[in-house]
Amino acid sequence: MPHLTEQLLWACLIVLSLVSPTWADGIVRGQVVSVSGGDVLELVDAHGLEHRLRLAFIDAPEPGQPFGDEAQSALAAMVLGRPVTARLLGRSDDGFAQAEVIEPNGHLVNLELVKRGLAWHSYFESQPNLERDTYQAAVAAAQQTRQGIWALERLELPRDYRARAEQALRWRHFLVATLSSAALLGLILSIYDKRISGWIAKQDEHLKASAEASRLAHIRSEADAAERDRTRAIADQEMERLAAIHRAPEHKGIERV
Repeated sequence: MPHLTEQLLWACLIVLSLVSPTWADGIVRGQVVSVSGGDVLELVDAHGLEHRLRLAFIDAPEPGQPFGDEAQSALAAMVLGRPVTARLLGRSDDGFAQAEVIEPNGHLVNLELVKRGLAWHSYFESQPNLERDTYQAAVAAAQQTRQGIWALERLELPRDYRARAEQALRWRHFLVATLSSAALLGLILSIYDKRISGWIAKQDEHLKASAEASRLAHIRSEADAAERDRTRAIADQEMERLAAIHRAPEHKGIERV
């Protein structure tokens, strides 16, 4: 019954592509030349144009998460090197074209990954109710049989894993920038260390020379003051001697009278 529902979905899509120009523009056929992770592939159409597609309505584990490698291997086994048909459904936030992809055996790849427990049913806000119910039934069946990710005790959504990885990357970049700045500062200091040391040594020499000049000036000032005092004392003594000489005749004359 699930396989019949899947075929019915794609029969409706094919009919719409035939009768509606809009839907016809949304169908791409080509050969898959590469896969990335469990939900991104690249195909080349008959005109040689490359189309990088993200599988719509699902989110596969990221490389590094449990079952990330298994999801990529399963996607590669279904589509790599094989002709596929893709229904384009607009673009995702990262600029990829979103698509539902059918592989040569008629399986809807998006849904097949969910059935195997290798992808979450996600980003389904714009998904038609019929398709949404089919995907949800596939999730319930995978959970019941503990397929893939549903066998894990603890689950982390890929979007949460990406956010955590981006945060760690930002911290890593900050740390690298900080260490690089410190290394650059150290390099600058090492280059100018001799110049800075020489400048400091010259400043010390100038300070010492200035201090020595001040000391010598002080000594000279004290010597000059002492010389002035000595000269003044000699002058005073001489003046007293002369004064005594001048006073001596006056005293003798008074005695004679």
